[in-house]
Amino acid sequence: MTDLTLKFNLLEPDAKRQILDFMEFLLSKRMKSEEPVKTDYKKKILKVSVWSNADIDLMIQNQQNFNQWKAQEW
Repeated sequence: MTDLTLKFNLLEPDAKRQILDFMEFLLSKRMKSEEPVKTDYKKKILKVSVWSNADIDLMIQNQQNFNQWKAQEW
């Protein structure tokens, strides 16, 4: 990191501005690429189904009925 600082300090003010502008450009690209991932995640979360207690009670009842089921013998 000190090499980078030393080299940066040796540059003319115009060259320093160009480097800082390029760094801002790289960081803005990174921020833009992360944003759609968050919106995609939000869309996926909103599609998750919500079960009521009645729905869960039906599943428990079906599970109990399934456990009592006897397979036919051949």
